[in-house]
Amino acid sequence: MRAYQNYQGRERCNDFSIGIELEGTDTLAYTDAQYQQLAAVTRTLIACYPAIADNMTGHCNIASDRKTDPGPAFDWPRFRALVALSSHKEMT
Repeated sequence: MRAYQNYQGRERCNDFSIGIELEGTDTLAYTDAQYQQLAAVTRTLIACYPAIADNMTGHCNIASDRKTDPGPAFDWPRFRALVALSSHKEMT
């Protein structure tokens, strides 16, 4: 079985996207370890697929009628800062 999801006018996102799952809920804060590991995985993916850097989004934005993750407890600015900070460190 395959889920066919839409995002930014494109259908069948599972055919061309990479999904990363975090353990948690919509309302409980994610841990520092989760943010650190997610940033590390994301940097590795960006090294292989640079377009990812400008196209990160939550499941809630792709299947908003069915999905809420990562939820309001996920700190997108913090995550993006960790990815950018770490990427900058690797370049210097």
